[in-house]
Amino acid sequence: MKRIHRTVAKILVVNGYLPKLGLAAVIGCVTGLVAVAFHFGLGTAIEWVRKPWTLGVLPWWSFAAVPAVGGLIVGLFIHKVAKAPETAGQGTDRMIYSFHHQGGNVRARVAPVKFLASIVTLSTGGSAGYEGPISQIGSSIASTICKFFKMPRMMRGQFLLAGTAAGLGAIFKAPLAGALTSVEMLYREDFESNAFATSIISSVVSFAVYVTFVGTSPLIGGVPVFPFTGGVDLFACALLGILCFPFSYLYVRCYYASERRFNKWAVPAWIKPAVGGAFISLLVLAFPEVSGGGFEFIDNLMAGLVPHTLGGVLLLLGIAIAKIVATALTVGSGGSGGVFGPSLFIGGVVGAMFAGICELVLPGFIRMPEMFILVGMASFFAGATKAPIAGVVMVCEMTGSYSLLPGLLIAAVMHMAFSRNWSIYKSQVLNKFASPAHRRDMDREIIQAYDKISRL
Repeated sequence: MKRIHRTVAKILVVNGYLPKLGLAAVIGCVTGLVAVAFHFGLGTAIEWVRKPWTLGVLPWWSFAAVPAVGGLIVGLFIHKVAKAPETAGQGTDRMIYSFHHQGGNVRARVAPVKFLASIVTLSTGGSAGYEGPISQIGSSIASTICKFFKMPRMMRGQFLLAGTAAGLGAIFKAPLAGALTSVEMLYREDFESNAFATSIISSVVSFAVYVTFVGTSPLIGGVPVFPFTGGVDLFACALLGILCFPFSYLYVRCYYASERRFNKWAVPAWIKPAVGGAFISLLVLAFPEVSGGGFEFIDNLMAGLVPHTLGGVLLLLGIAIAKIVATALTVGSGGSGGVFGPSLFIGGVVGAMFAGICELVLPGFIRMPEMFILVGMASFFAGATKAPIAGVVMVCEMTGSYSLLPGLLIAAVMHMAFSRNWSIYKSQVLNKFASPAHRRDMDREIIQAYDKISRL
């Protein structure tokens, strides 16, 4: 048995391209099945948790206490039962840190702990995204397989990204965007090109497994075809890209401030998610839209259920700010979830608000106001995560439409131009030269020259 294991490991490491793609497909298949379980597990948990309110047994306002209870359960489970503190907070940043500083090593227990903790956080009304959990779960699956075959450091990092791509490609039904995001989110001004092929394979296989059980309908349904004419539309998209800047800056700073304050707070770590949940309870009373992932509200915006009036604009402004604060409290306090999904939600709300302002100030200036919901989603995500190509493709695949591609691109670039110096992922580095994962691959003189330039 050991001889067979060594032979397989040697084939994967030495014999190159095709065996690596085969292993990426295996990672994609396993991660896809886990994503299916996560999808149905979360749906069932939401149904069970909210049944007393859907049946009218409890008054609607009493649901505000649920996020605090969920935070307490998550804190106890992560820190006292599973003893896996790395599963607290956002999973994507943990994956990025593992790639740069830990040689792609992720403990095997991360996958089941993150799976259960995230379902509790999201089903009890915590404001977080689905992508953080599933990307960390995928990276844990990939890391465990790499350890089994005793793969070298560089290959572990490559397959870590393949696991991340598989998780994202499945949960968002976006195979190309999943692969692009995994290789683009590591750096602010670079991407991991040598991992693209394996990420594509794992993402496509995972997507195929996921939609077999869940269905192929886009994550955001009911999106009409937006014919693009250029000129005025492009100008409006550029303005929206600029408008996203102050909101994404507030999002990043608010999240960092929350995380820093909770880390400094001298109380047991398992209590902190409950305290964050208690604060969220107050927000849920005023803005119930901020609980959970929030994509149902994006569907409502696409259907035009929020009117283009001053009251509608102010409502959307309040929801955007409330979502920023709620996500910072949920994830910053140690709740298990992601910050990727909330960035899409906030961007969509800001886009709807921009459309409302345009209709109030210059009626008829824009032809189809609802299209700016999608433009805002792509633009906000691009600036907050420093992944412009992935953000644009993600929105296109989530909606099943590429008709707005020029506008999405111009908005993403404009937002990036104003937000180059910060990111929602603190473990991101500038480029490969700044990554410890690539230090051994580079000439020492080049590294020394880069270090001198960076100190100027």
